[in-house]
Amino acid sequence: MNRIERYLGGVVVSYSLLVMLVLMVIFSFFEFMNQVAKLNETYTIGLGALYTLLKIPVYSFELFPIVLLIGTLMGLGSLANQSELTILRVTGWSIKRILWAVLKTAFLMWIVMALIGEFVAPQSEAYAKKMRAEALNQSFSIGSSSGLWVKDESRYIHVGRIISSQELRNIQIYDLENGHVKGLVQANQATYENNQWLFKKVKQIDLDLIPADNLLPERIRYSRHDLKRVTEHFPLKPQDLTKLDIESRYLSAWDLYHYVQFLEDNGLDASSYVLSLWRKIATPLVVLAMIVVVFPLIFGSMRQVSVGQRIFLGVLIGMGFNLINQLIGNISVVYQLPIVLGAIGPSIILLLLSWFWLRKID
Repeated sequence: MNRIERYLGGVVVSYSLLVMLVLMVIFSFFEFMNQVAKLNETYTIGLGALYTLLKIPVYSFELFPIVLLIGTLMGLGSLANQSELTILRVTGWSIKRILWAVLKTAFLMWIVMALIGEFVAPQSEAYAKKMRAEALNQSFSIGSSSGLWVKDESRYIHVGRIISSQELRNIQIYDLENGHVKGLVQANQATYENNQWLFKKVKQIDLDLIPADNLLPERIRYSRHDLKRVTEHFPLKPQDLTKLDIESRYLSAWDLYHYVQFLEDNGLDASSYVLSLWRKIATPLVVLAMIVVVFPLIFGSMRQVSVGQRIFLGVLIGMGFNLINQLIGNISVVYQLPIVLGAIGPSIILLLLSWFWLRKID
């Protein structure tokens, strides 16, 4: 970057950080008030404050496109009001060159936020959920009222209740052979100890199919063994169970990819998680659209408007785009339309409209 590009980038960064700070204060305040309503003897105000702090990386990553839109609109708007952009145009800088300079900064900011979204936000969200659930003595909210079903090679595993990431209750493991149940393992409890799952109060039932002979028809031999403790293979580790309790949009792209594979291997519907994965992949396109839509507003009819008007317009555009993006994505899942188009379609449409608008005023 040359000196002018660094100056433009510094303006965008400073205003974006200011917007981010304001929004984080607002969202943190309402989140903290929400946690205050849940306080009891074990879930103290300190834990409520910690939960709120742990949510900040999640909120910052989710709101980044809107923050970038408002910050760029305010930053370039202030330069337009002081005629600095007009001076740049007179000295030979085209609108496209200014756009390219701003995009460099925007994508550097996106790289930082992508790292937060991939590594910091999922871990922060997982720990926040786990900490609050343990403090409130709540079970994990994975699956439905019928519990959690997992397919593992030739076995089907049903977990009746997930107490925590390291404790399971009412487990049933069905062993299959050639499409028939050949055995059943029932356990009242399972705990994760020494890097393995330890099943307690186990009932092991073996079913052997005896083929028919000249005297007797085909029959089943039944045997049962009661065991106090036994080590069984369970395909999910505690960290996997913790991630399953997180909403799909908070998971990292890598975790989403593996969870989609897990759902597909178990014959479950993974469309909502595929949508979340593609939305994360499409984030650079969203960032590009957010920046491009600012320039027709700045170089068009908004040269002499107030900061408040720019903030209002930025919020209106950002929230409107987010609403349409969510709506189209959910429609693509419900009506089984191409999920990729549902995830990136709104960004492409906004980008094309903004670019067409920008060409008219250039």
